[in-house]
Amino acid sequence: MTQQQSTTVLIIGILTLLSLIPWAIAFRRARVFRDWDLTSTLVLLIGVLANLPAAAYVIVSGREERLDPLGDAVIGFPGWANRIGVVANGLMLLVCVLFMLGRLVFARARINAAPLIAAMIVLTMSASSGLHGQPLWTPRELTLLAALLAASVARPGRSALLGGAAVAMVYTVLGGIESLIEPSTVVRPCRSDNPCGDLGILYAGVFSNENIFSLLVVASIPFVWLALRGRVRVLLAGYLAFVAVATGSFLASVTAIAAVALLVLLRPRLADQPGVAPTAEPGPTPPAVAPAAEVGPGRRLLAGAVLTGAIAVGFAVPLRPGHFGDLGLRAAIWDLAREEWTRSPLLGYGGGAWSGKYPGGEIPAASSPSLHNQWIDVLYAGGIVGLLLFAVLLAYLLFRGGTRGFPVAACVLLPVLIASVLERPWSFGLSNSLTFALVVATLVPVQTRARAGVGTTGRRPAKPARSGTMSDV
Repeated sequence: MTQQQSTTVLIIGILTLLSLIPWAIAFRRARVFRDWDLTSTLVLLIGVLANLPAAAYVIVSGREERLDPLGDAVIGFPGWANRIGVVANGLMLLVCVLFMLGRLVFARARINAAPLIAAMIVLTMSASSGLHGQPLWTPRELTLLAALLAASVARPGRSALLGGAAVAMVYTVLGGIESLIEPSTVVRPCRSDNPCGDLGILYAGVFSNENIFSLLVVASIPFVWLALRGRVRVLLAGYLAFVAVATGSFLASVTAIAAVALLVLLRPRLADQPGVAPTAEPGPTPPAVAPAAEVGPGRRLLAGAVLTGAIAVGFAVPLRPGHFGDLGLRAAIWDLAREEWTRSPLLGYGGGAWSGKYPGGEIPAASSPSLHNQWIDVLYAGGIVGLLLFAVLLAYLLFRGGTRGFPVAACVLLPVLIASVLERPWSFGLSNSLTFALVVATLVPVQTRARAGVGTTGRRPAKPARSGTMSDV
């Protein structure tokens, strides 16, 4: 590392330690308002367990590069890290199943439609895998399905978003602490084909590469803004945007800036019921939460235009990559995927078909995790059926809440849609580092009009409003 890079990493570590103050304030407020519940815990466990093998490998091994007999870099983790992954995946599956059974049996939970639509995409890809001679179910595919089924009986709204914010806190803080203890382990070397970012580094934190880390960070920016209470949410959203820029990913930088800009423009708020402090909590009773303010039609139209543009570009880029400049390896793999898709257009080839090409030497290691574009990735794995279901999922999330629900949904989906142009944020073929973000997005709350006497005065209600489900606490 150069002196400049060491200084930058040191600054990141110091800022991370300073961020613990607003994080602590924010989560103390969440405790006072009883925002945290079992849904929050579910999301946190999904996010932490899915990324545990990578974090353990980087912290223990220091990002040691492993080479095969031919001198090429070995993709994946060593055996001990993979064993951690197997245990973590099993625990995640168990947590999701227990949560689902508990909510159905004891909480009389209502069913959320959005996670079920996402689960249908998973089932479509699984069916396609079976039709093409691949395993019908893999352990991580089962875990992904279990996570979405658990989300279908979880509580939509602030608690789910709060769990997503907690995942971002855990891994940004871990990366910051590692920056102070072992600075060389949190950065990757800059190369001609992967140059340093604006801050002169490729900051990956405790993840295997900066792209995976940056996707987690940018996807979590709306979770932080929406879930946390008070002005600290703005400070922490800005901190996450800084971390995204520090990763060195141009796509992450653009996505983070756009996400913060849309949040500032729309200023979305959750129209949840008034929070009531526990009687044992000292201090004044927290004020009632007002219903979400109506966003003007002009700002809604602008947000809609931005989302439409992101969708159009994301869909068009892999179809006509030559019109968007030199996209290098991405253009080559998109051409290959389009050519193969025409032989199985209806159901595609299954969730594991693309990554299965790497062991046979058909594709390079860098492109093996996904097709690096959400739209063609879904089309290749799930065919026209999968792509239509994906479009239905996006439309349902955006419009099910009407004009009041649109600002929140738009802010949550914008980072995903922008990142979808050159990456695959949401996996429907297996559980991965961003499964928690998919779960949270499907639990975006439906905004409703305030009921008479609820959320319109500063008084504590005589009895907490019930939404048809029992408390998770």
